Amino acid sequence: MTPDPSTTVSDEGLVHLSLPATPRYLAAARVVATSLGAESGLTVDDLDDLRLGVNELVSALVESSAAGERVELEFEVQGNRVTVRGRRAGGDPRPIELDELTTRIVEAVADEHSIDGSSFTISKASSIP
Repeated sequence: MTPDPSTTVSDEGLVHLSLPATPRYLAAARVVATSLGAESGLTVDDLDDLRLGVNELVSALVESSAAGERVELEFEVQGNRVTVRGRRAGGDPRPIELDELTTRIVEAVADEHSIDGSSFTISKASSIP
């Protein structure tokens, strides 16, 4: 049986980024998210939302990481939607902890988001169909 191409993501729509778990490299995650969002047709406001949400969640992941760890990010582009998944390399089980302000920010800017222990997912689609 052949997979339905409308529901399958090819490797062409995936970007992987591995970063040292230090605040110094947060800008790299923001730049990749924003660049992919711009290419997928997100508006300027949508791009700002995506950038801010990615920054907050990657920051929380970095803050909960030990010295020398790495953060693995996967950016998925499907049409006019960008989804970012983040986790610590090596599957460290320590949970990501969000303070109240970070939680409110992410809830305000993301179309969808989730935190599953030590990993996160955030999605943003264009507000213009």
